[in-house]
Amino acid sequence: MKMKKSILLVMMALVMIVSMVGCASPAPQESGAAAGETAAAGEPKEGKAASDVVIAQSMPTLNNPWYVLFANGSKDMAEALGVELSQTTNPETNEWAPEEQIKKIENLIAKQPDVIEIDPTSSDGINSAIDEARKQGISVVMSGTKVTTEVECSITADNKQGGKLCGEFMGEALEGKGKIAILQGTPGRDVVQAREDGFKEGIAAYDGIEIVAEQVANLDRSEAVTVTENILQANPDIDGIWAANDEMALGAIEALKAQGLNGKVIVGGLDCTPDAVAAIEEGNMHFTANQVPYEMGVRAIAISTLIAQGKEIPSDDISLNMSLVTYENVDEYQDNQEADQKAVIEQVIQEYGLK
Repeated sequence: MKMKKSILLVMMALVMIVSMVGCASPAPQESGAAAGETAAAGEPKEGKAASDVVIAQSMPTLNNPWYVLFANGSKDMAEALGVELSQTTNPETNEWAPEEQIKKIENLIAKQPDVIEIDPTSSDGINSAIDEARKQGISVVMSGTKVTTEVECSITADNKQGGKLCGEFMGEALEGKGKIAILQGTPGRDVVQAREDGFKEGIAAYDGIEIVAEQVANLDRSEAVTVTENILQANPDIDGIWAANDEMALGAIEALKAQGLNGKVIVGGLDCTPDAVAAIEEGNMHFTANQVPYEMGVRAIAISTLIAQGKEIPSDDISLNMSLVTYENVDEYQDNQEADQKAVIEQVIQEYGLK
């Protein structure tokens, strides 16, 4: 009887010890980020077929030729890979408003795609929507402009390098001397600032060149006409005009034509839009930097597909170099453009191991 009581007491003691150890164990950690932090996007399933991948793309506009090329590159790559792609833009009345893009992204979040690919209106104005997408397990890829919150990947062109190429070409075209004006883009956009900083760095090597005017034309062709008219009124002896995008450069050309100065002033831009290339062919514009919008669209969809399939991406920060298209090489550029677009799709598919 005593032995049975002893065994019972030992068993009760063991139960109490186990219970105490369980109570003393730390509470399990919550998955995802701590309170107040942005949770990372959910892990996609390894081996997901391309035909099951769904990508939603948000852009400010398709009224700008650069975005048309970017959108076409995205569509062509989606078709080549067999992934599902939907594209959306902001309302035409308010294309560059971050709050409008936030609404569009919120609508995309509700559809729960694998990846939302965004060309942002602002480097920090749409962060709340990006964070919400990632909290809901949707991966986010950025193109064109980097943002100040966490994303899976950013794909941009080296805008400062492109601006510097433009500055150097302007200096050579003017043989190192003369007066120039700069048409500035929308203030507060990092991409625009990088272009302008690069241009000034490139032109700084030419001591005989003076920047006599810098005025904002907000990346808009019609606004650039008015701004250029004002610059010409104050500086009738201007030798060169560089604009931070092609649309403003084309506006400057309109103003020059109206005053009989077309062809007498060196004009350059940046983006390499079809209208700008045509203007170079016609002798109305002298140069632009190719921001490779088609290739950027191709790579944006390629990276998004890799992420959706749970595959490793080559980098979370991809920067593409620019090159110049000028009156000296524009014919070669035009002749090779279609072939180059097909080649970049094949190159990226092979480079990223997508087929």
